[in-house]
Amino acid sequence: MSRFEGQRVLITGGAQGIGLCTAREFAGAGAELVLTDVDEEALAQARDTLAELGATVHTRVVDVTERERVEELARWVVDELGGLDVLINNAGVGHMGELTETTLATWDKLIEVNLLGPLYHVYAFLPHFREKRSGHIVNISSGQAFFRLPTWGAYAAIKAALASFSEVLHYELKKHRIQVTTVYPFMVSTGFYDGIEGKTWGSRMAMKLVPYYSMRPEKVGRIVFKAVQRGKRVETVSVINDLGFYAQFIPFASRLIARSSNRLLAPRAETDATRPGVSEILRKVRRGDWGFRITEVMTGEHEFEPAFGDAGKRPMEFCVRWGTNEVRHWSDSHGGRFLVNALEGSVTIDGLCRDAPCEGSLELRYFEDRTIRYAFAFESDGVAYQYVGQKVDIRPWNLPWSHTRCLGRLTRADTGELVSTSLTRFRLRSAPRFLASLRFQGDGK
Repeated sequence: MSRFEGQRVLITGGAQGIGLCTAREFAGAGAELVLTDVDEEALAQARDTLAELGATVHTRVVDVTERERVEELARWVVDELGGLDVLINNAGVGHMGELTETTLATWDKLIEVNLLGPLYHVYAFLPHFREKRSGHIVNISSGQAFFRLPTWGAYAAIKAALASFSEVLHYELKKHRIQVTTVYPFMVSTGFYDGIEGKTWGSRMAMKLVPYYSMRPEKVGRIVFKAVQRGKRVETVSVINDLGFYAQFIPFASRLIARSSNRLLAPRAETDATRPGVSEILRKVRRGDWGFRITEVMTGEHEFEPAFGDAGKRPMEFCVRWGTNEVRHWSDSHGGRFLVNALEGSVTIDGLCRDAPCEGSLELRYFEDRTIRYAFAFESDGVAYQYVGQKVDIRPWNLPWSHTRCLGRLTRADTGELVSTSLTRFRLRSAPRFLASLRFQGDGK
């Protein structure tokens, strides 16, 4: 029988993300849940989802910045429901921007939600916990507290303040048999980052790449649950946070992280582009008046559909040169041509064509659906064909496999009939030649 069986757990910001995933873990352990959020519709959906797991779920629309509403919530939980066992301060908002550009109104919002919100809840429930001489408080800080990342200064400073409060609180409440756990999540792939737009190419790419280098909320929810289960004082969640913590005690390491991230994330002064020592290629990158081309060869086999050729696998190859003339639009994560490349070359399909000229596009769809998509058209004996191939399930840990296999479909352009299916591969032994074919082109030519 779980130790949480019958215990009552309150989670702020519990309608989605880490909060909802943590709630699922406690629901599975037999806990009774109280979820609060400002999104009433999302709360209702969360309640229905958790109820399907057999959990008893109470929901309240509460803005954590409204102290009176928080105190009213505490009275309701204690007097009407019968008390609380675990309080998880999870609700939070993010902000990305240089400190000099962060308005006092933004500071007020960050402080109210990310610092005062948890404090209101702690002080509202503390008399109840002290009276019964038990309880567990969990404060969700952030791994940003260990780093000095430009454009995240305001958010990090407030999360660091919450962490300091929480870690000191742990020691002060031990004599009352009240546990306190401080959690430092690494970046988590949730709606938390929706609407946060960087002002530089590096910061915009950092936001686009969140699904690749961040943790899944389900995993973080499980870690939070286990931290409470084990009564941990501190949960750093990720080894990257551990590195960030210890880097603070190595001066050159801390400076290196700060300076490197500053070059990537912080907006550059307009005069930087003309400073002596900045190479011509970097000036062209910033202006966007350059492009690149690279040649790729894919070889493999295809198999005709019964109506178009004899059964059996036959050789297939395409050699294409792809790239862009306008890297400014190509690298704009908010534009319609983001990572879309023009493609041209030739294709050989045994039984159909040999070195037929083709042209189309190659889309690096890493962020939309983790695929690379080839699409090109060609003609053979007066008939127009369309080829679409995809490299699928591309993730950081499987690049040697996912970047080398392309599943293709060949159709007639006029009727859409399927002509053949194929599996082609990028041969790793051709990688040096592939990289050597890279050519940069200035002034969009």
